[in-house]
This record gives sequence, C-alpha cells and structure tokens, in this order.
Amino acid sequence: MPRRKKSEAMEEKFEKSEEPADRESAEETSTGMDTEQQKDIKLGEFQLRPDSVLLVKKTTYKGDERIDFRVWKNTAMYKGPTKQGFVLPMDMLDDFIKMVSLMKKKLAG
Repeated sequence: MPRRKKSEAMEEKFEKSEEPADRESAEETSTGMDTEQQKDIKLGEFQLRPDSVLLVKKTTYKGDERIDFRVWKNTAMYKGPTKQGFVLPMDMLDDFIKMVSLMKKKLAG
C-alpha cells in the first residue's frame, strides 16, 4: 500500500470532522456550562508587588462551591491568573480561618 502525503491525510481528517452546525451547538453547550460555572464573587484582594495581586474569589466548579486564592499578574507580557495559589473547598473554610487565627497568635508571641 503506497504511503500518503501528510497534507492528504490532514485534508481527509478535516473532511471527516464535524459539520459546522454540530460544532456550533457544542460550543453553545460548553458556553452555557461555562456561564453557570463562572458565577465568581470577588471577596477581596491583596497587593503583593506592583505587578501582582492576590485575588480571593468564591467560585463554583462542577456544582461545588470553593474559595480560590490566586496570584494575578498585570505585566506587559501577561495579564491574568497564574499557577500560584490554591483552592479551598467551602466545607473547610472554618478550619482555615481557625488555622490563620492560630498562626496570628503564634506570630504575635
């Protein structure tokens, strides 16, 4: 069996892809889910450096409410969230607040 050129294989793959109408409905569905998941509530922010801020938001992911502590950058090269941060499930919020209070007491002496 003769080998096909890469461009021919790519064309065949493109022709077998979804119809435009199918792609649009899939995009609408995912967009609808994103809208539901994007009900973020900004709880506060803390300036870390001139070009970065710690942003605390209440978010929802797959129906679970969480608190997201995330470093956001605002530089000429990049504007947006970074990998620096963590997500706290809502049911752990009281434990987290207690831990921070204990940290504050220990640091005060």
